[in-house]
Amino acid sequence: MTAGFQAWTDSGLVQIDGTSQNFALRQTLSVTTGAGSVNVGKSNAGIQYTLAANVANITVSAVAPLIALYSPNAYATILKCYNNTNGTWSIQIWSSSATTVTVYVFDQSVAAAPSGAGYGLQVFDESGNLIADARQRLARVLDVQSGNIMGAGPGWGQWNQVDLKQYSFGPYTGVSKIGVAAIATAWVSAPAGGNNSGWYNVSALQTVGNTINFQYAYNAVGNTTHPGNNTCFGSQYDWQFLAIDLSNL
Repeated sequence: MTAGFQAWTDSGLVQIDGTSQNFALRQTLSVTTGAGSVNVGKSNAGIQYTLAANVANITVSAVAPLIALYSPNAYATILKCYNNTNGTWSIQIWSSSATTVTVYVFDQSVAAAPSGAGYGLQVFDESGNLIADARQRLARVLDVQSGNIMGAGPGWGQWNQVDLKQYSFGPYTGVSKIGVAAIATAWVSAPAGGNNSGWYNVSALQTVGNTINFQYAYNAVGNTTHPGNNTCFGSQYDWQFLAIDLSNL
């Protein structure tokens, strides 16, 4: 930027640049996953196959949501987040077992502006749009992690089945509670003769205090055989997340 307001953290990172929207907490809700289904493939005749899984389906109001999850008792991830084009978004959350997940909905500062009078600094861009407000609880990004389960590129490929991979991130110092947001989920699946017969691999994250645990695991449903080689896009094995400080939210 050539003019305007700028603010940096103590580590030299730009926190507010006077032009870019910040993301502020708009809503917090507790969601309990339970018996449901996930899509695993569609036939050439247009038949959609599903498998039983622990899921929760929610709808939130937002302009451009950034969804953060806190799930200390199970691995959880977002399988779907799509715009209903009416000011709401539909989200499907998956978990490795039935559990309660805390969902933090962040949105652009201009869309999450607090109502009523208050005190503190406000920052607007050159068009007059609010981009930061001292009354808002902003999403503080602590870390960005990404990878590919197979080390694959975006094109087609064939890889031997991987049943389990686990990583750990943290503990993040100076933080008491951390969440995961903007999740790109690694996903490979196949039906094997109809609904509730097949398998899927999925990456998910468990957040415990200031530590994040990552797991990519194989899930079989019904009468199915263990796969050998998977033929799919290498980008299906991509995963990514943002680590968000939830300590004071």
